[in-house]
Amino acid sequence: MKVELTIPDELPHGHGASFKKGIAEALLESARSELSHTPEGHIESRKKGLVVGEEIVKLVSKIVKP
Repeated sequence: MKVELTIPDELPHGHGASFKKGIAEALLESARSELSHTPEGHIESRKKGLVVGEEIVKLVSKIVKP
């Protein structure tokens, strides 16, 4: 599966960290359980999600400076 993101060009200089926090906040709000809870048998899926999340961080960080 491939996901394509569009990052606004008009993001003011110095607002990168706030932009990244907004992305993280939206993802966390979409969770249906507490962040610390991972249902039994879901550990591997969480690890895969972490890898994808780290890739998102790299891609966004190339464009949006803190």
